[in-house]
Amino acid sequence: MVERRQTIQRGLVINAVVELFNHPTAQEVYDYIHINHPSVGKATVYRNLNLLVDEGKLKRIFAIDGPDHYDSTVKEHQHIECRICKKVIDVTLPIDDKSVINVEKETGFSMIDKNIIITGICPECLEKAN
Repeated sequence: MVERRQTIQRGLVINAVVELFNHPTAQEVYDYIHINHPSVGKATVYRNLNLLVDEGKLKRIFAIDGPDHYDSTVKEHQHIECRICKKVIDVTLPIDDKSVINVEKETGFSMIDKNIIITGICPECLEKAN
């Protein structure tokens, strides 16, 4: 991880992720910043999100069928995503070293990260469906 100097734009990006607290996408971070800082461009937001992930100040949540999300909680934890509204929330799902070793043996992969996303339907979407 390379530590870069803190810029105003980088501060705006990290503050947006923290203040939104909903695991926002890059577009949502841009929209949030653009309201009060219209001179900050989309490319600047995307670049700073990537830099903050590289520095370990944000965590990227890779999505298989949609845009990636960003999380200001960088300690190890997992996520659950609503299949309908795409909301992402934190969950505690401890993954022990034995499980990782078993996955590596079974797949031949060398584990880099333990980022598991559980999918389901959130209570709000369930209520709307009923």
